[in-house]
Amino acid sequence: MKRQQITFLLTGLIAGLISAALGTRWLAILVYGIGPLFFVAVVVGIVITGASRYGQLNFWRYLAGLILSTITYVVALFAFFAVGGFSQNWLHVQPSADILDFGIDIWLGLLAAGAAVTCGVALCIFLLTGRWSSLLLLRLMVAAFLTIGVTFIANLRFHSYWSFLGVLLPLGSALFCWLVGTQIGQRSKEARKVAPTPAPRDMVGQG
Repeated sequence: MKRQQITFLLTGLIAGLISAALGTRWLAILVYGIGPLFFVAVVVGIVITGASRYGQLNFWRYLAGLILSTITYVVALFAFFAVGGFSQNWLHVQPSADILDFGIDIWLGLLAAGAAVTCGVALCIFLLTGRWSSLLLLRLMVAAFLTIGVTFIANLRFHSYWSFLGVLLPLGSALFCWLVGTQIGQRSKEARKVAPTPAPRDMVGQG
């Protein structure tokens, strides 16, 4: 794993830990704070790795990305409750008394939320880099499913809100940032290749 990828992985992990720590105390963080924190992690990764020197990054792209990231996680939360609730009628499954029960309705809700976040983050990176990547979309989807699976396993052992959010948010944010950093790194590498080569300085004292 390259240093740039590790940087994005760590910024995503820190953002996820902050989201989990604050989210267990203030519900508003879970609704409106996760998206901005994730986007800040991406921007910090871009600044630290110097990727902002390449591509078409500017203030308006950053602003659009921040807004889209915020909306994405709000939509994901809505998808979680909507699909989880409707599945009880669609599939006639027994509703989970608590999110920690991790019943079929919770699984479906998390999968729907993961799909929403995947699409939103992929679109957000498209805004930043100016290039759509179906491969990134697929990788993000796999990361979302993996995060949900690991959260389910951890919940079997600890069965608490802290373990639920403490695995779901940091792991998801870290994996997503890592994949985003990989995509941005590839885009920066391409930009370096096509950048014009500076003209050599005139040789002095020769002739």
